[in-house]
Amino acid sequence: MDNKPNWYERVAAGPFEKHGFTAEHAENVIRTIREGQLRSARKRRGTRYLKTAAAVCIALTIARLGWAAADGPLSGYRGKDNVSSTTAGVVNEANMRNTADKAMRDMVGTSFPLEYSDHLSKKKQILYSYRSGYNTAKIWISTETGALVRAQVNSTLKPGDVAKKMSEGARTALASLGYRGSFAYSASRHVDYDAAKDKTAAIRTTFRAADARVEFINGDITVMSCKIDIGTLDPVTIDAGIKALKIMNKNTGTPSLSRAFRFVKGTSDLLTLGFSEGASVGEALVTMDNKVRMVYGVSDPALFDGKSDSASVQAERDKQLLAISEKKLRSEAEALNSAYGLHLELKDYQFKKNPKAPGIAAFTKPGVPAISISYNISGKIWRFSVDTLK
Repeated sequence: MDNKPNWYERVAAGPFEKHGFTAEHAENVIRTIREGQLRSARKRRGTRYLKTAAAVCIALTIARLGWAAADGPLSGYRGKDNVSSTTAGVVNEANMRNTADKAMRDMVGTSFPLEYSDHLSKKKQILYSYRSGYNTAKIWISTETGALVRAQVNSTLKPGDVAKKMSEGARTALASLGYRGSFAYSASRHVDYDAAKDKTAAIRTTFRAADARVEFINGDITVMSCKIDIGTLDPVTIDAGIKALKIMNKNTGTPSLSRAFRFVKGTSDLLTLGFSEGASVGEALVTMDNKVRMVYGVSDPALFDGKSDSASVQAERDKQLLAISEKKLRSEAEALNSAYGLHLELKDYQFKKNPKAPGIAAFTKPGVPAISISYNISGKIWRFSVDTLK
């Protein structure tokens, strides 16, 4: 999977860390674009721009339909909260320290040395700060009640710190999606708890491999993303992907399937298919619902009309892209909306071009998913995606 194209969380390097795409990459790439950092990437040659667009195609089309519903794809992998009560009995220094130590062990899964404690008299709290190398845990205890009021944990996990049931559960869940990799993972844990806002502490444990990612919250799987064996895909699904490409680009021949990914979150189960269109063109991507094959996004770099190393030439091209009328782009988007059966009322959406990234625009409407597009100097859309990832 080295040097494969990608879309929107690591523009410069693409979303593939060594060997694979992960959900975390998608989220980080989106964040980068939304902070207006696409500009630098657009100054590179067209092949690098296509990597960025491919990353957007995978990331923006991921549908977010809820967390770990009882009848969803994750229903077979359930855990229990692993933080016990931290309410103290008698409020004194020793008991508050014991409460903090216990909360830290429950959240981290091991013990860190106490780095320091700080009496916060105005807040009527004591902060206990623990550290082991770059791994940290901060626990705030109320001096009035002796109870845990806040916690922050950022820690990598050693193999012995990870419950075998959790790591084996991740392997089993990934295998059920069609994953056939070795899952040579690293693990981390994160907590950001505030008793004033949160009913319980959400202990987030993440397993990352080059080609897969699994995230748990309090022992329950909430997100999975992985490369899958294309041999597990049925011909009807592959044909649906090719048909989606031909809707966007009628000149598409019969591309070969090069790779596939699954992204599962709650009841949402998304499949992204990558089709090879030649080394000079790049990879076309189609993302659809894995069950009903509803298309959420398509990217075809064969329709992309290139970039220029010349600043003056590129500046003129940017002017041409920004000059393309809203009417033209709305018409193009409406045609794709109808062809893919999305039934979105785009006439009610606001339209806005990205002045910092000419050739990219969005249709937005409060309370509903945005539509993101990329287009060429002819006004032809070459990337269309429903952005339901928040």
